[in-house]
Amino acid sequence: MKIHYLCDCCGDPIDILEVEEIDEAKLGFDCLTGEERQEIIRFDAGADAMYVHSLCDFCIEAMGLADPGHNPAGNSLLH
Repeated sequence: MKIHYLCDCCGDPIDILEVEEIDEAKLGFDCLTGEERQEIIRFDAGADAMYVHSLCDFCIEAMGLADPGHNPAGNSLLH
């Protein structure tokens, strides 16, 4: 299954992961409430894909949500 991470703000792709099975703990989804999962995760069974809506680094900074003491290397996956 492909997991597509997309920015919920600008719509840009953040990353794509290919996994054999979904391990919610490894992906960090186990800390989400049921409501949060419904808001950010979508499944497309026909395409064998999952779409996770998050925020990219650019939008995090543009919204003033970036931690000034944190200098991320690469795109953010879940925030």
